[in-house]
Amino acid sequence: MEENLTGFGNYISEIKKSIKRRQLLGIKYHYADVPLFYYPLGVSKDFFLGAEEYMFDIDGYQIRRHEDIVGVEEVNDFTAKINIEEGLVDKLIDYKINLTSFETIFTDLYNMDEYISVEREYEDEDEFFLVGRIVKVTEFSIWFENFTNEGIWNSEINIIPYDIITTIRFNNKYINTWKKYIKKDNKNED
Repeated sequence: MEENLTGFGNYISEIKKSIKRRQLLGIKYHYADVPLFYYPLGVSKDFFLGAEEYMFDIDGYQIRRHEDIVGVEEVNDFTAKINIEEGLVDKLIDYKINLTSFETIFTDLYNMDEYISVEREYEDEDEFFLVGRIVKVTEFSIWFENFTNEGIWNSEINIIPYDIITTIRFNNKYINTWKKYIKKDNKNED
C-alpha cells in the first residue's frame, strides 16, 4: 500500500466516499506492519469506526484514531468481490456512535451495554489490552472493569486515561465468546 502523505483531511474524504459506497478499505497504521481491512461505518475529524473484514467475514467493530493512520486505499480486488458474494455488506451493523471524542464514544458504548476491549498498540511494553465493561465515563478517562483468564471479575476498577488508548473493539468473536461465558456478577471474593 502506498502511503498517503497528503494529510488527515484526505483520509477523511476517502473514508467518507467508502462509507457511501460500502467499499472495503485497507488502512495502514504507523504501529502495524500490514494494513487492516475495514468496511467504514463512521468518521469524525479524530476517529474512525469500521467493521473489520478478516478471512471473508466480519470480525467485529473497531474505533481507531486518525492520528495513527499513515495510508488508506480502496480494495477492489477479487477478495472484495468474494466478500460481496458472501453477503458481508448485508451483515454490517450501522452503530450510531458519536465519534466526536473519547468521552462521547465511551458514553454511547456504555449505554449500549457492550463488552469491549481497549488497547494501546505502540510503546506497549506492558502489553496493555483489557476486555470487560465500562463502569463510568469521565472527561479524561474511563473506569473499566475487566476479568481474569479464569473468568472472574477483578475487584479493582481500572482508571484508563484516553491518551493511552489506540483501539476500541466490540462485538467480535473473541469478546462475544467471553461475554457468553462470564456472568455479570461473577466477582473475585479476595
